[in-house]
Amino acid sequence: MKKETLIIISTVLILLSFWLGMKVERELASWDEIGKPVFEKEQIYFPNKKTSLYLKSKNWGLTADHKISVISTKSDLEFQPDSISEYIFHGFGGIIYKMENDTLKIYSTQKPKTPPKFESDINVEIIEIKDNLEWIKLNDKIKNEYQKF
Repeated sequence: MKKETLIIISTVLILLSFWLGMKVERELASWDEIGKPVFEKEQIYFPNKKTSLYLKSKNWGLTADHKISVISTKSDLEFQPDSISEYIFHGFGGIIYKMENDTLKIYSTQKPKTPPKFESDINVEIIEIKDNLEWIKLNDKIKNEYQKF
């Protein structure tokens, strides 16, 4: 009787250990996603020039507390910022933009350096917003003529 009880208990413990191991493995696999970058991309098409520019952002970190956004001629979603060929915006400040003919007007609280090898038929005009009131007024116009990224 003792031998049969010991075999049953051992079998149950082995099955429980296997089940618990599977559960832990699934949980640890989901931890891989924590801290991985999250990418966003928005295409801005200029029909007169038959070309596009791309607003892209990368958000990463254990608590998603790092963000970088770029204006690029490259359509790839996952990217590393390139200060030679892309306009780079650091942090969580928003970007409001407007298309006017062959010009992309960017409104931001930052004024990035013009990249020396930004090769596009589209002109990019960066307008730095220094005043919160001005930013709020632009936000009110988003539905009509401006867009936000």
